Amino acid sequence: MTTQQAPKVTGGADTIKEIAEYAEFGTLDPGLLLDGAPQMPHLDVEPVTFERAEMIQVFAEIPMGSLQGLIPPALAPTNPSFVSWRGLHLPDTPWGPVTMAETRLVCRAGFRPRVFLVEGYIDNAEAAAEFARGWGFRLRVCDDVKLRRFHDETRLEVVAGGTRALAVRMVEPVPTNGGSFGLNANINFAVTPDGPKLVQAGADYVFHRADLGRPRIDAFEPSAWGRGGVVPVYPVSAVAGQADITFREIKFVSDPVRPALFGTTKIR
Repeated sequence: MTTQQAPKVTGGADTIKEIAEYAEFGTLDPGLLLDGAPQMPHLDVEPVTFERAEMIQVFAEIPMGSLQGLIPPALAPTNPSFVSWRGLHLPDTPWGPVTMAETRLVCRAGFRPRVFLVEGYIDNAEAAAEFARGWGFRLRVCDDVKLRRFHDETRLEVVAGGTRALAVRMVEPVPTNGGSFGLNANINFAVTPDGPKLVQAGADYVFHRADLGRPRIDAFEPSAWGRGGVVPVYPVSAVAGQADITFREIKFVSDPVRPALFGTTKIR
């Protein structure tokens, strides 16, 4: 005698029809992000791989309740809340060597963890324009962006307009395979052919060297990044390494004023 099993209940694209009243979302007016927003003439950028890139990512906790006012309504705050700094040195690009540093906020787009780009600095004007056009990166050009690796630490430093805008480090490195680094996709605010959108800009990493270490925050000037307001209070984690990094094609964009669960459009 065969026992018939009950059918498995699974979710679909229209499983969730509404969002609970107690759910929290960002309260930042997207109109405040329009000044200086990247202009993307199209959304069909091809993937680009940068070989032997150096990278660092440092996380720090920010005050509870402060994240909601720093992200647009499409995104949901996390609790506890974190700022994420990413530094990349790309030694071989079509525009020459490039070093860039980003300040990003950990959040959720629908159910998925993402990092919302506040602003970044980059030392190559041509690359800044290409990253803006292709992936919606908001980057200021600045000569003094440095990512340096030593045997006992990796440092990311930015000096802009005479201000020490950022100085973070990963110290006491421990070798790993990089598989558990938690390198989430960017959410970048940009003006597209369909109007202002949140653009998902993901990257894939194939590591040649990957280290986990202790985070150190030597300097951070909130007013030097976007609209300010980001205040780190406690360093949490740090990773660094060397990898082939592929900036992916754009697959999703979201309406900045609707919850991403309902306001996201698939591009590819």
